[in-house]
Amino acid sequence: MGNPIETEIKLAASPSMLEHLRGHPKLAGADATGTIITTYFDTADRRLRRRDAALRIRVGGKGRQQTLKLASPGESAVHRVEWNAPVGGDCPDLGAFPARPRATLVQMLKGNRLEPIGLTRIARTTRRVRFGGSLIEIAFDEGTIEAGDCREAVGEIELELMEGRFADVIDLVLELPLGPELAWSLASKSNRCQGLAFGAPPAAILARPVGLRRSMDAACGFQAIAWNCLDQLLANYPIVIASGDPEAVHQSRVAVRRLCAAFSLFGDVVDDGDADVLHAEIKAVAAGLAPARDLHVMLGRIEALVRAEEADGAALLAHLATRRDAATQAAKAMLAAEPFQRLLFRFAAWIEGGRWLAQKAETGGSLPLAPFAARALSRRRRRLQKAGGPDGGEGVIDMADAERHRLRICVKKLRYAADFFAPLFRGTARGGFVKGLAKLQDSLGLLNDMAVAVAGRDRLFADLDPITAARLAARFDDVLERQGAARRKLLKSAERALSQVVDAPVWWKNPSG
Repeated sequence: MGNPIETEIKLAASPSMLEHLRGHPKLAGADATGTIITTYFDTADRRLRRRDAALRIRVGGKGRQQTLKLASPGESAVHRVEWNAPVGGDCPDLGAFPARPRATLVQMLKGNRLEPIGLTRIARTTRRVRFGGSLIEIAFDEGTIEAGDCREAVGEIELELMEGRFADVIDLVLELPLGPELAWSLASKSNRCQGLAFGAPPAAILARPVGLRRSMDAACGFQAIAWNCLDQLLANYPIVIASGDPEAVHQSRVAVRRLCAAFSLFGDVVDDGDADVLHAEIKAVAAGLAPARDLHVMLGRIEALVRAEEADGAALLAHLATRRDAATQAAKAMLAAEPFQRLLFRFAAWIEGGRWLAQKAETGGSLPLAPFAARALSRRRRRLQKAGGPDGGEGVIDMADAERHRLRICVKKLRYAADFFAPLFRGTARGGFVKGLAKLQDSLGLLNDMAVAVAGRDRLFADLDPITAARLAARFDDVLERQGAARRKLLKSAERALSQVVDAPVWWKNPSG
């Protein structure tokens, strides 16, 4: 018997938007209202939080009930494993859970004591609606999260699939007025309560391993990879909107680049007329994030190079900080706006039910994933070897910036492919190959950052009066010249890493498991 899976989409909503949605014709239905008080538990050293698990006791319409929620292995974050059991007191009763979740929870806790960390007080209105042949429960939630002396408001709408197709949930969301006041959110109440209790504000999230299996065909492999990339974007973009955090900007951009790499790897499989449009829109998101990321990196490097007593140093840094802040604001506005929110759901709908799935027998989507992956990795490696030149890395120093940029793109695509497909293969050689790729990508990335700074010099000061622009641009040139030694070191590092990757044995011919 499989684990009980909860499938839902959560939308963060303003108070006025929640009120508006109550009257939305697509969400019409009979109301069931009530107040729910939920207490969340964890250990003092955050064992459940570290494992993306949540344990709660809820008092509401169904009496007193305890719930354990876990991430569903290999699945998107919209799917969670959930077990419910009645409980008599104010403390969790692990023995009331079935054997499997009880054993998982005991293993997580390792004898450490559970304690209440906070609670939520939620006024909830639920409705059940039929849409596209599926039964969907709608929950309108308003209230507070409380942990110690800290309080945080809650305003959200949850759409949970009760029976039918997840694609219908996505299509229903697309009927709603998405935008700054109604946005896709992966932040659960439990996670927000844990963050409030432990003084840990939302932080940028790295990509999780993709849950690929050799039993999958190529189409299923693409779906798993695409959802994995989308999860990374969904986890990071709200942090960009809320705070402009540089690492969240970076991870959002990485997520989008990984998506672009997936489009490239599975190009023939997903070619249905809609893929090119979605790919173009996703690349536009990457372009919208690029100025903020580039200026974050550039300002950090210039700060490290400017001497404290240097004339115009403070003015140069202040100007670059102003440009960085403006670029970050533009990125925040793009991510909050309706076009981006609709793109998220249009892309999710296409993953789940695009025309490409109906034609997979003709496009190679029904082929076994592992041989497909092995061919893709071999093809990417050959392109890297060609871009690296006939000397296997010895020519990196003599390349023009544009040539190194092309090499960097080849490296990035091969690294993403290796990360995607790693679960399908076994072998110790993979570690050295991936490590070399990472080193090569890092070195080429830093070299590209230097080249971008030089190439974009004139645009950086275009908004200033000519005299001030000339003075700061000259100071900027002087500072950049101090990177000479670091640049030479990076070039040598890139040469060594490229040789390591080119000479590494092929590891994608050994099946996993």
